[in-house]
Amino acid sequence: MIENEIVDKKGPIYRVLPTPLLSSIGLGWKGLVVERYQVPPCELPDLPVAHHIVEFASQQHVSLGERPDWRGHLRSFSKYPETCCFSPAGIRPRLRLFTQTNLIVCRLDPEFVEEVSEELDSNPATQLRAQIDIRDESLGYLMRLLENAAKSGQQSDNLYVDHLIHSFTLRLFSLGRDRQYTHIPQGALPAHKLRRVIERMHADLDTDLDLKTIAAESGYSRDHFLRMFRAATESTPHQYFLRLRIEKARSLMTNRSLRIIDIAESCGFTSQSQFSRVFRRVIGVTPRQYRRDTL
Repeated sequence: MIENEIVDKKGPIYRVLPTPLLSSIGLGWKGLVVERYQVPPCELPDLPVAHHIVEFASQQHVSLGERPDWRGHLRSFSKYPETCCFSPAGIRPRLRLFTQTNLIVCRLDPEFVEEVSEELDSNPATQLRAQIDIRDESLGYLMRLLENAAKSGQQSDNLYVDHLIHSFTLRLFSLGRDRQYTHIPQGALPAHKLRRVIERMHADLDTDLDLKTIAAESGYSRDHFLRMFRAATESTPHQYFLRLRIEKARSLMTNRSLRIIDIAESCGFTSQSQFSRVFRRVIGVTPRQYRRDTL
């Protein structure tokens, strides 16, 4: 039984994830399987997995969903483009996805990871911890190279593929030593409070969210919150909020039946001209040009 299937107590096996668009299964690779998925809005149950799993969000828009917090209550989250999540072998918590998500998924054999770890005289139990929102260009680049190698059908005796898999595992060790979540500079808003603030921003993209409200989510004064937020994100809350609105707009623009003025209103802009001005400043082209030339 593969890990994107579970057995229903009432009978047949049913798929938790759709059939992968691409898979390296059958190529004889040692230690790692890479697959590409296009996951529609769905709900995924708790699932025991035997492998370490790394997911890379390869879509251009922010995808939204819910996952359990430390108390088991479902909380909103955002999966940002070009970010990774790591789940160690064990129980993969339940998940709800509200938007389509495109993923490159790597499954690492724990025995292979142990072999690499022994060569380094390191301890994977303390290094390979659950991580979310990993922004690491090297890790994403290696996952794309692994996906391309799977497309070409390279066999396990290919030194290039072996090198990629080994480099990918070493990079995970390096990230495990450095951080548990996305690296937050000293003096910046703590990761769990930053996530809470961003989740509040997502929930109110169509409203006129004020600084006092989002600062209250962090538990700090407005002045303190401003400094800490900027240290964590390298942008002001206003700039970050506008970028989230533009990401939502880009996602909505894939639906060509929606008028640009309707998209602007649903993303909280007061007028189409304001929306066009901000969109061009962030993306580099107007909404009409983006829809014509990109989609």
